[in-house]
Amino acid sequence: MHSSRRQFLTRVSLAAGGMALLAACGDGDAEATPSAAPSGVDAKWPDLTSRQVVVAGFGGETYEVRQKLEFDPFTKLSGARVTQASWDYGKFTEMVAKPNPEWDMIDFDGYSIAALIEGKTPPGKLADWVRRCDLVDKQYQDYAAGSYAYSVVLGWSTKLGATPTGWADFFDTKKFPGKRAFPKSIYAGTAELALLADGVAKDKLYPLDLDRAIAKMDTIKKDIIFYDSYAQGQQYMAQGSASMIATANSRMIQLKDSGKPIDWTYQDAILYPWGGFALTQQAPNADAANALIDYLSTPEAQAAVAKELYLGPTVSAALDLLTPEELAKQPSAPDNVAKQLSVDVPSLAKQDGEYVEKFFAWVGK
Repeated sequence: MHSSRRQFLTRVSLAAGGMALLAACGDGDAEATPSAAPSGVDAKWPDLTSRQVVVAGFGGETYEVRQKLEFDPFTKLSGARVTQASWDYGKFTEMVAKPNPEWDMIDFDGYSIAALIEGKTPPGKLADWVRRCDLVDKQYQDYAAGSYAYSVVLGWSTKLGATPTGWADFFDTKKFPGKRAFPKSIYAGTAELALLADGVAKDKLYPLDLDRAIAKMDTIKKDIIFYDSYAQGQQYMAQGSASMIATANSRMIQLKDSGKPIDWTYQDAILYPWGGFALTQQAPNADAANALIDYLSTPEAQAAVAKELYLGPTVSAALDLLTPEELAKQPSAPDNVAKQLSVDVPSLAKQDGEYVEKFFAWVGK
Protein backbone atom coordinates (compact mmCIF):
# COMPACT_ATOMS: atom_id res chain seq x y z
CA MET A 1 0.00 0.00 0.00
CA HIS A 2 2.78 2.45 0.87
CA SER A 3 4.48 1.84 -2.47
CA SER A 4 1.29 2.61 -4.38
CA ARG A 5 0.71 5.70 -2.26
CA ARG A 6 4.19 6.96 -3.07
CA GLN A 7 3.69 6.35 -6.80
CA PHE A 8 0.35 8.12 -6.73
CA LEU A 9 1.57 11.11 -4.77
CA THR A 10 4.54 11.44 -7.09
CA ARG A 11 1.98 11.76 -9.89
CA VAL A 12 0.24 14.45 -7.85
CA SER A 13 3.48 16.39 -7.57
CA LEU A 14 4.06 16.10 -11.31
CA ALA A 15 0.56 17.39 -12.00
CA ALA A 16 1.12 20.35 -9.71
CA GLY A 17 4.35 21.25 -11.45
CA GLY A 18 6.46 20.19 -8.50
CA MET A 19 9.25 18.43 -10.41
CA ALA A 20 10.95 21.64 -11.45
CA LEU A 21 13.98 22.45 -9.35
CA LEU A 22 14.10 26.19 -8.75
CA ALA A 23 17.16 28.15 -7.65
CA ALA A 24 16.53 31.02 -5.28
CA CYS A 25 18.12 34.35 -4.52
CA GLY A 26 21.48 34.17 -6.21
CA ASP A 27 24.63 32.25 -5.37
CA GLY A 28 26.43 31.83 -2.08
CA ASP A 29 28.83 34.70 -2.69
CA ALA A 30 25.95 37.14 -2.92
CA GLU A 31 24.22 36.13 0.31
CA ALA A 32 23.63 38.58 3.10
CA THR A 33 25.24 38.15 6.49
CA PRO A 34 23.09 35.96 8.79
CA SER A 35 21.60 37.83 11.73
CA ALA A 36 19.18 37.57 14.58
CA ALA A 37 15.53 38.51 14.09
CA PRO A 38 15.62 41.62 11.87
CA SER A 39 14.11 44.91 12.91
CA GLY A 40 10.51 45.40 11.85
CA VAL A 41 9.71 41.68 12.05
CA ASP A 42 7.78 40.33 15.01
CA ALA A 43 10.07 37.36 15.60
CA LYS A 44 12.43 36.08 18.27
CA TRP A 45 15.00 34.22 16.25
CA PRO A 46 18.33 33.10 17.65
CA ASP A 47 21.49 33.96 15.75
CA LEU A 48 21.24 32.03 12.49
CA THR A 49 24.33 30.26 11.23
CA SER A 50 22.75 28.33 8.34
CA ARG A 51 23.00 30.01 4.96
CA GLN A 52 20.22 28.13 3.17
CA VAL A 53 16.94 26.23 3.68
CA VAL A 54 15.93 23.38 1.36
CA VAL A 55 12.15 23.20 0.90
CA ALA A 56 10.34 20.45 -1.01
CA GLY A 57 7.36 22.21 -2.56
CA PHE A 58 4.92 21.87 -5.45
CA GLY A 59 6.39 24.46 -7.78
CA GLY A 60 4.05 26.03 -10.31
CA GLU A 61 2.19 29.30 -9.85
CA THR A 62 1.76 28.92 -6.10
CA TYR A 63 5.48 28.64 -5.50
CA GLU A 64 6.35 31.40 -7.94
CA VAL A 65 4.17 33.68 -5.82
CA ARG A 66 5.56 32.32 -2.55
CA GLN A 67 9.07 32.93 -3.83
CA LYS A 68 8.24 36.57 -4.51
CA LEU A 69 6.12 37.29 -1.45
CA GLU A 70 7.81 35.15 1.19
CA PHE A 71 11.05 33.38 0.30
CA ASP A 72 12.90 36.34 -1.23
CA PRO A 73 12.00 38.71 1.64
CA PHE A 74 13.01 36.05 4.15
CA THR A 75 16.42 35.74 2.49
CA LYS A 76 16.97 39.49 2.63
CA LEU A 77 16.04 39.53 6.31
CA SER A 78 17.84 36.41 7.47
CA GLY A 79 20.75 35.84 5.10
CA ALA A 80 19.56 32.28 4.39
CA ARG A 81 18.56 31.56 0.80
CA VAL A 82 15.56 29.31 0.11
CA THR A 83 16.19 26.50 -2.37
CA GLN A 84 13.14 24.69 -3.72
CA ALA A 85 13.40 20.94 -4.28
CA SER A 86 11.04 18.63 -6.17
CA TRP A 87 8.16 17.44 -3.98
CA ASP A 88 8.15 13.68 -3.36
CA TYR A 89 6.21 12.02 -0.54
CA GLY A 90 8.17 8.78 -0.57
CA LYS A 91 11.54 10.51 -0.62
CA PHE A 92 10.61 12.58 2.42
CA THR A 93 9.38 9.59 4.44
CA GLU A 94 12.63 7.79 3.69
CA MET A 95 14.79 10.67 4.88
CA VAL A 96 12.65 12.12 7.70
CA ALA A 97 14.40 10.21 10.51
CA LYS A 98 17.83 9.72 8.92
CA PRO A 99 20.98 11.68 9.73
CA ASN A 100 22.12 14.21 7.14
CA PRO A 101 18.84 14.39 5.17
CA GLU A 102 18.85 16.13 1.81
CA TRP A 103 15.93 18.40 2.69
CA ASP A 104 15.03 20.53 5.67
CA MET A 105 11.25 20.46 5.19
CA ILE A 106 8.31 19.64 2.93
CA ASP A 107 4.92 21.22 2.19
CA PHE A 108 2.27 18.77 3.41
CA ASP A 109 -1.49 18.56 3.86
CA GLY A 110 -2.58 18.31 7.47
CA TYR A 111 -3.66 14.69 7.25
CA SER A 112 -0.24 13.66 5.89
CA ILE A 113 1.47 15.33 8.85
CA ALA A 114 -1.00 13.69 11.24
CA ALA A 115 -0.27 10.28 9.72
CA LEU A 116 3.47 10.77 10.24
CA ILE A 117 3.01 11.93 13.83
CA GLU A 118 0.89 8.89 14.62
CA GLY A 119 3.28 6.54 12.82
CA LYS A 120 6.79 5.33 13.47
CA THR A 121 8.63 8.25 11.86
CA PRO A 122 7.18 11.59 13.02
CA PRO A 123 8.57 14.79 11.53
CA GLY A 124 10.88 17.03 13.52
CA LYS A 125 9.34 19.16 16.22
CA LEU A 126 9.28 22.92 15.74
CA ALA A 127 11.62 24.94 17.93
CA ASP A 128 9.97 26.44 20.98
CA TRP A 129 10.44 29.95 19.62
CA VAL A 130 8.55 29.26 16.37
CA ARG A 131 5.08 30.78 16.51
CA ARG A 132 2.22 28.29 16.37
CA CYS A 133 -0.71 28.64 13.97
CA ASP A 134 -3.91 28.81 16.00
CA LEU A 135 -6.15 27.45 13.21
CA VAL A 136 -4.13 24.22 13.10
CA ASP A 137 -5.62 21.49 15.31
CA LYS A 138 -4.09 21.89 18.76
CA GLN A 139 -2.55 18.40 18.93
CA TYR A 140 -0.50 19.07 15.77
CA GLN A 141 0.65 22.64 16.38
CA ASP A 142 4.14 21.62 17.51
CA TYR A 143 4.78 19.97 14.13
CA ALA A 144 2.92 22.04 11.53
CA ALA A 145 2.93 25.75 10.72
CA GLY A 146 3.47 28.19 7.89
CA SER A 147 1.00 26.93 5.30
CA TYR A 148 -2.62 27.54 4.30
CA ALA A 149 -6.18 26.24 3.95
CA TYR A 150 -7.88 25.40 0.65
CA SER A 151 -11.18 24.01 -0.54
CA VAL A 152 -12.47 21.73 -3.28
CA VAL A 153 -15.47 23.61 -4.65
CA LEU A 154 -18.28 23.13 -7.15
CA GLY A 155 -17.98 25.33 -10.23
CA TRP A 156 -20.24 25.64 -13.25
CA SER A 157 -20.85 27.43 -16.51
CA THR A 158 -23.47 30.15 -16.22
CA LYS A 159 -24.63 29.12 -19.70
CA LEU A 160 -26.38 26.16 -18.04
CA GLY A 161 -29.30 28.43 -17.21
CA ALA A 162 -30.26 26.79 -13.93
CA THR A 163 -27.97 27.26 -10.94
CA PRO A 164 -26.60 24.18 -9.15
CA THR A 165 -27.07 24.20 -5.40
CA GLY A 166 -24.93 21.27 -4.27
CA TRP A 167 -22.97 18.17 -5.20
CA ALA A 168 -26.13 16.21 -6.02
CA ASP A 169 -26.52 18.52 -9.02
CA PHE A 170 -22.98 17.66 -10.14
CA PHE A 171 -24.20 14.08 -10.59
CA ASP A 172 -27.51 15.05 -12.24
CA THR A 173 -26.65 15.11 -15.93
CA LYS A 174 -30.28 15.32 -17.02
CA LYS A 175 -31.07 18.56 -15.21
CA PHE A 176 -27.55 19.90 -15.78
CA PRO A 177 -26.25 18.47 -19.06
CA GLY A 178 -22.63 18.50 -20.16
CA LYS A 179 -19.32 16.97 -19.24
CA ARG A 180 -17.93 17.08 -15.71
CA ALA A 181 -14.29 18.09 -15.27
CA PHE A 182 -12.86 15.86 -12.55
CA PRO A 183 -9.38 15.36 -11.12
CA LYS A 184 -7.32 12.41 -12.27
CA SER A 185 -4.13 12.90 -10.28
CA ILE A 186 -5.38 15.12 -7.44
CA TYR A 187 -7.69 13.00 -5.34
CA ALA A 188 -8.44 15.53 -2.58
CA GLY A 189 -12.14 15.79 -1.74
CA THR A 190 -13.38 13.35 -4.37
CA ALA A 191 -14.77 10.71 -2.00
CA GLU A 192 -16.24 13.34 0.30
CA LEU A 193 -18.14 15.16 -2.43
CA ALA A 194 -19.46 11.87 -3.85
CA LEU A 195 -20.77 10.82 -0.44
CA LEU A 196 -22.42 14.20 0.13
CA ALA A 197 -24.07 13.86 -3.30
CA ASP A 198 -25.29 10.41 -2.27
CA GLY A 199 -27.07 11.85 0.75
CA VAL A 200 -24.62 11.18 3.58
CA ALA A 201 -24.89 13.83 6.31
CA LYS A 202 -21.79 15.89 7.05
CA ASP A 203 -21.62 14.67 10.63
CA LYS A 204 -21.83 11.03 9.50
CA LEU A 205 -19.21 11.19 6.75
CA TYR A 206 -16.16 9.88 8.64
CA PRO A 207 -14.81 7.30 8.53
CA LEU A 208 -15.33 7.43 4.77
CA ASP A 209 -17.30 4.67 3.06
CA LEU A 210 -14.93 4.59 0.11
CA ASP A 211 -16.74 1.79 -1.73
CA ARG A 212 -19.95 3.78 -1.64
CA ALA A 213 -18.10 6.85 -2.88
CA ILE A 214 -16.60 4.93 -5.79
CA ALA A 215 -20.02 3.51 -6.68
CA LYS A 216 -21.43 7.04 -6.79
CA MET A 217 -18.58 8.29 -8.97
CA ASP A 218 -19.20 5.38 -11.32
CA THR A 219 -22.67 6.75 -12.09
CA ILE A 220 -21.21 9.63 -14.09
CA LYS A 221 -17.86 8.25 -15.18
CA LYS A 222 -18.93 8.23 -18.84
CA ASP A 223 -19.70 11.95 -18.49
CA ILE A 224 -16.34 12.84 -16.94
CA ILE A 225 -13.37 14.43 -18.64
CA PHE A 226 -10.36 14.02 -16.39
CA TYR A 227 -7.83 16.76 -15.83
CA ASP A 228 -4.22 16.17 -14.78
CA SER A 229 -3.65 19.60 -13.29
CA TYR A 230 -5.75 22.43 -11.93
CA ALA A 231 -4.65 24.56 -14.88
CA GLN A 232 -6.00 21.95 -17.32
CA GLY A 233 -9.29 21.90 -15.42
CA GLN A 234 -9.50 25.67 -15.76
CA GLN A 235 -8.91 25.33 -19.49
CA TYR A 236 -11.75 22.83 -19.85
CA MET A 237 -14.14 25.27 -18.21
CA ALA A 238 -12.85 28.34 -20.05
CA GLN A 239 -13.22 26.71 -23.47
CA GLY A 240 -16.60 25.15 -22.69
CA SER A 241 -15.46 21.51 -22.82
CA ALA A 242 -17.13 20.92 -19.45
CA SER A 243 -20.21 22.49 -17.89
CA MET A 244 -19.30 21.69 -14.27
CA ILE A 245 -16.10 21.05 -12.33
CA ALA A 246 -14.78 19.95 -8.96
CA THR A 247 -11.60 21.91 -8.32
CA ALA A 248 -9.66 24.19 -5.98
CA ASN A 249 -11.34 27.39 -4.83
CA SER A 250 -8.44 29.51 -6.08
CA ARG A 251 -8.89 28.29 -9.64
CA MET A 252 -12.58 29.17 -9.76
CA ILE A 253 -11.94 32.61 -8.29
CA GLN A 254 -9.35 33.25 -10.99
CA LEU A 255 -11.72 32.17 -13.75
CA LYS A 256 -14.62 34.26 -12.51
CA ASP A 257 -12.45 37.32 -11.91
CA SER A 258 -11.10 37.00 -15.48
CA GLY A 259 -14.62 37.55 -16.82
CA LYS A 260 -15.35 34.01 -17.96
CA PRO A 261 -19.04 32.89 -17.79
CA ILE A 262 -18.30 30.88 -14.66
CA ASP A 263 -19.67 30.77 -11.13
CA TRP A 264 -18.89 28.69 -8.05
CA THR A 265 -19.80 28.30 -4.39
CA TYR A 266 -18.34 27.50 -0.99
CA GLN A 267 -21.62 25.79 -0.08
CA ASP A 268 -20.79 22.17 0.84
CA ALA A 269 -17.21 22.61 -0.40
CA ILE A 270 -14.61 20.25 1.01
CA LEU A 271 -12.37 22.33 3.28
CA TYR A 272 -8.84 21.25 4.06
CA PRO A 273 -8.49 23.54 7.08
CA TRP A 274 -4.72 23.53 7.40
CA GLY A 275 -1.47 22.29 5.99
CA GLY A 276 2.03 22.82 7.25
CA PHE A 277 5.73 22.54 6.61
CA ALA A 278 7.04 19.34 8.18
CA LEU A 279 10.70 19.22 9.23
CA THR A 280 13.07 16.32 8.86
CA GLN A 281 14.14 15.20 12.34
CA GLN A 282 17.77 16.15 11.78
CA ALA A 283 17.32 19.01 9.35
CA PRO A 284 20.78 20.17 8.22
CA ASN A 285 19.74 23.82 8.39
CA ALA A 286 17.41 23.52 11.36
CA ASP A 287 17.88 27.06 12.69
CA ALA A 288 17.08 28.74 9.37
CA ALA A 289 14.31 26.23 8.60
CA ASN A 290 12.58 27.03 11.88
CA ALA A 291 13.04 30.73 11.23
CA LEU A 292 11.47 30.37 7.79
CA ILE A 293 8.47 28.52 9.21
CA ASP A 294 8.14 31.23 11.85
CA TYR A 295 8.27 33.89 9.14
CA LEU A 296 5.67 32.06 7.03
CA SER A 297 3.40 31.98 10.06
CA THR A 298 3.34 35.74 10.62
CA PRO A 299 -0.07 37.34 10.03
CA GLU A 300 1.51 39.61 7.40
CA ALA A 301 2.96 36.76 5.33
CA GLN A 302 -0.24 34.73 5.62
CA ALA A 303 -2.38 37.69 4.55
CA ALA A 304 -0.13 38.40 1.56
CA VAL A 305 -0.59 34.85 0.25
CA ALA A 306 -4.33 34.98 0.89
CA LYS A 307 -4.70 38.18 -1.13
CA GLU A 308 -2.67 36.89 -4.06
CA LEU A 309 -3.60 33.20 -4.21
CA TYR A 310 -6.92 32.92 -2.29
CA LEU A 311 -5.35 30.33 0.02
CA GLY A 312 -6.79 30.77 3.48
CA PRO A 313 -4.69 31.80 6.47
CA THR A 314 -4.06 29.33 9.28
CA VAL A 315 -3.37 32.23 11.65
CA SER A 316 -6.58 33.99 12.69
CA ALA A 317 -4.86 37.37 13.09
CA ALA A 318 -4.15 37.33 9.33
CA LEU A 319 -7.88 37.42 8.62
CA ASP A 320 -8.04 40.80 10.36
CA LEU A 321 -5.61 42.21 7.77
CA LEU A 322 -7.97 41.50 4.86
CA THR A 323 -10.65 43.79 3.47
CA PRO A 324 -14.26 42.49 3.57
CA GLU A 325 -13.99 41.75 -0.16
CA GLU A 326 -10.76 39.80 0.29
CA LEU A 327 -12.11 37.98 3.33
CA ALA A 328 -15.19 36.82 1.42
CA LYS A 329 -12.95 34.81 -0.93
CA GLN A 330 -10.98 32.96 1.73
CA PRO A 331 -11.81 29.32 2.50
CA SER A 332 -10.83 29.79 6.16
CA ALA A 333 -12.97 32.89 6.73
CA PRO A 334 -15.48 32.06 9.50
CA ASP A 335 -18.56 32.67 7.33
CA ASN A 336 -17.21 30.33 4.65
CA VAL A 337 -16.07 27.66 7.11
CA ALA A 338 -19.67 27.42 8.35
CA LYS A 339 -20.89 26.51 4.85
CA GLN A 340 -18.38 23.76 4.19
CA LEU A 341 -17.46 20.24 5.19
CA SER A 342 -14.22 20.54 7.12
CA VAL A 343 -12.29 17.30 6.72
CA ASP A 344 -11.69 15.23 9.83
CA VAL A 345 -7.89 15.31 9.87
CA PRO A 346 -7.24 12.41 12.32
CA SER A 347 -9.79 10.17 10.59
CA LEU A 348 -8.49 10.99 7.13
CA ALA A 349 -4.93 10.30 8.27
CA LYS A 350 -5.95 6.74 9.16
CA GLN A 351 -7.73 6.13 5.83
CA ASP A 352 -5.46 7.96 3.45
CA GLY A 353 -3.61 4.88 2.15
CA GLU A 354 -6.87 3.11 1.35
CA TYR A 355 -8.27 6.32 -0.16
CA VAL A 356 -5.32 6.54 -2.56
CA GLU A 357 -5.49 2.85 -3.49
CA LYS A 358 -9.20 2.89 -4.33
CA PHE A 359 -9.27 6.23 -6.14
CA PHE A 360 -6.22 5.32 -8.22
CA ALA A 361 -7.78 1.95 -9.12
CA TRP A 362 -11.07 3.61 -10.09
CA VAL A 363 -9.39 6.15 -12.36
CA GLY A 364 -7.46 3.39 -14.12
CA LYS A 365 -10.25 0.91 -14.72
